[in-house]
Amino acid sequence: MPSTTDFIEALRVEIKQELRDQILSELKPDIERLLYANVFDFAGACRYLKVSDSTLRRMVKDREIPFIRNRTLIHFRQIALDKWLEDKEQSN
Repeated sequence: MPSTTDFIEALRVEIKQELRDQILSELKPDIERLLYANVFDFAGACRYLKVSDSTLRRMVKDREIPFIRNRTLIHFRQIALDKWLEDKEQSN
């Protein structure tokens, strides 16, 4: 028969594991969204931001908006655009 201390330790380990599993299952969608966030091409970013092609090109040229340049291609991470929008919103 296990001692009271052993029983309490086993119970503690079991509760800790169950809590870890529950928290991970609740956070998993957010973690995956952040890890595999959308990356937009130029047209997709225009649609997402609801701006014209020329407006977005000017913003990139002026380095007003976060972007990723891959040789001649320009991409935009949704997370970076969302943060940029939040910053713009708070500054107004």
